[in-house]
Amino acid sequence: MKPSTEIVITLANVAEWPKFKKLLDEGKIMADNSGRLRYRHGAPVGKMSLVQTKKDGTPQYVESADEWFDPDSKKTQEFLWPQ
Repeated sequence: MKPSTEIVITLANVAEWPKFKKLLDEGKIMADNSGRLRYRHGAPVGKMSLVQTKKDGTPQYVESADEWFDPDSKKTQEFLWPQ
């Protein structure tokens, strides 16, 4: 089976991503009302983009920064958590 080219990390699949599970457990990221994980300042956890498939078939992903914003930015100050 071919791996997905993009994955959105949510509460339903965060256990598959140990780095993000740890951030969730530590309170550094949290879920909005739709289950989408966000950093405390409101920026969503980036979509995981497939960068390569290892020789053994294991997919390797990196977090995209398309939706990220600076914790000290005006956008952060004006961000309202989805209700």
